[in-house]
Amino acid sequence: MPEKTATVPDAKSVRILPVITSDAERTEYEGLDGDLDGTVRLYLKRAEQVFPGMRFECVGPGAKQIYLVLSVDGRKDNVAKFVSSTAARIGGGDDETEEMPDEMPETREVSTLEVAGIPGLPAESEKLNRFLRGFNGKFFFRGHHKSCGLVIHGGRGTGKSHMLDRIAETGWGRVFRIEDNDKSSTVEEVFKQARSLQPSIILIDGLQTLIGKDRANSSAIVHRLGQQLDQLAEEASRNDELPKIVVVATCLDYMADVPPELQKTTRFRFNIPLSIPNAKERLEILEALDVPVQDDVKDAVLKSISQQTHAFTPDDLATLVERAMDIAEDRLRQSFDPDTTGRPHLLKEEMEAALRCTKATAMHDINLKPPTVHWQDVGGQESLKKALRNMLTLTTTTSPAVRKLILTPPKGMLLYGPPGCSKTLSAQAMATESGFNFFAVKGAELLNMYVGESERAVRQLFERARAASPSIIFFDEIDSIGGQRTGSGSTKSQGAVNMLTTLLTEMDGFESLSGVLILAATNRPEAMDPALLRPGRFDRIVYVGPPDAPAREAVFKLYLGKLPTADDVDLAELSRLSEGFSGAEIKQIVTTATEPALERALNGAEENEALVCMQDVVEAIRSATKGITREMMDGYERWSGQFHKHQYQK
Repeated sequence: MPEKTATVPDAKSVRILPVITSDAERTEYEGLDGDLDGTVRLYLKRAEQVFPGMRFECVGPGAKQIYLVLSVDGRKDNVAKFVSSTAARIGGGDDETEEMPDEMPETREVSTLEVAGIPGLPAESEKLNRFLRGFNGKFFFRGHHKSCGLVIHGGRGTGKSHMLDRIAETGWGRVFRIEDNDKSSTVEEVFKQARSLQPSIILIDGLQTLIGKDRANSSAIVHRLGQQLDQLAEEASRNDELPKIVVVATCLDYMADVPPELQKTTRFRFNIPLSIPNAKERLEILEALDVPVQDDVKDAVLKSISQQTHAFTPDDLATLVERAMDIAEDRLRQSFDPDTTGRPHLLKEEMEAALRCTKATAMHDINLKPPTVHWQDVGGQESLKKALRNMLTLTTTTSPAVRKLILTPPKGMLLYGPPGCSKTLSAQAMATESGFNFFAVKGAELLNMYVGESERAVRQLFERARAASPSIIFFDEIDSIGGQRTGSGSTKSQGAVNMLTTLLTEMDGFESLSGVLILAATNRPEAMDPALLRPGRFDRIVYVGPPDAPAREAVFKLYLGKLPTADDVDLAELSRLSEGFSGAEIKQIVTTATEPALERALNGAEENEALVCMQDVVEAIRSATKGITREMMDGYERWSGQFHKHQYQK
């Protein structure tokens, strides 16, 4: 158990011995006079707690010496507090320059500070060990400012606590844990004990709760943590090596959960994000879980499951295996005979059944499946459909000839034009037809969040899309978050500017967007920030205008085809009469045209009379108001000309 708040008695006497390994060091020690004793006492008092086997370095006037505590109160198995009244004796006997005895008092063996590879987290394990290697020797550059602190962050179930446990299991030092409900005074006490019992490891699982805004003393804890880490960093800079105190904390989101004052170089600057494992890493995790599948099919079953578990965390995979075992129990109770069957095993069907009822933790609050819309449900807009289909093909193709012609994989497409012209419907059809996971976001919804939450929501959106790839992120009304930051048309708050900056950062791809397509729609392209329209963010910017005559006819055919209609309905004529209407408006016209037919049916008309006739639709067209004005169309044309001229000049 971690030692944290146990009462430690005052030491009456302490005997220490210089670590002498050469004649030169003997001479150096013999040259130190009684003033060193005062320096030694100062170091021991600063450490507060002492124990047999403890080593510490003392720097005196013109000399530096490592000392070993031989005994405390005449014992070699205790811990006590060094106070002003404690008698301290240097040397092993009457001769204060006595060499190290042949049999040294037993000291705690220090294991190598290194974590063996963690299944499913190869890159993260290497980053962790790179940090831990900093505690194994002197700095290469004098005065180097390094911190003893590290933050591991990621979503729930990604392996943060597991990594802490693996650090503790190294056996390198005594382990102290700061709980998420500890007080500021407890935090200080833990650091004091860790200092006196070096090498030591301080673990904080759930930093976001420890310093959460809902805690009355959160600012005091933040201040105390910063103060302690600064002291360790100052000691490291002074001695050109890190104190033997490792401080590792976990949280969900580094940028959101770690306040700026703790993100300084001397504090928790170094951080390791834990991402959702890919298919190869998921296979490593399943293999490490030792899933009890028959050996002759085990490799194939685990590989199949690993390829189907998009966005699953290590914890989700463990849950899946547990559920498969639960499912298998019914079968095993009826048929298992340990004398003849051997070790119980899971069937492929049981693993797949468990998969169907296990949802990725990261996706619990997201509906990945769009409304079921097919290409044939989108009336007209053939050029738009073709553009979207081509983007899908370039994303999924395995043809060597095609891939050789792709400099960079498709990233995204911006659709602009008047409202009601199938921009959103086409995006939904693209997701349905492709089978990609679909993330639909309205820009205005993100803006309604608290300060800081919008940026976090954008980061999480992209993180989840990467985890659930292949996927599509669809930003509807993107002008709400992608509007201009400066200029006469700008009305953006600082929060909106920060959110746009976060969006640009994610789209620029500091992390790979492989398998993630970005679609966006806007009715107001002139309001878009120019940075969002630069090449490399959207591969294509496509105008989606009102349907032409063939497209309007296709829309009428689509919606009237679902209704009982009279023989006199002339689709070509309806298309001519509805020029200038959007697809959504034509749908509403058809809905309005059903009202007279419904009234006839309610009044007891014969079945052959309760039909939508040509006159019903014509009257509906005459009563409808066009939402797309000539002025609006001229505005899109002007913006298109200015945009393409600007791009050409660049």
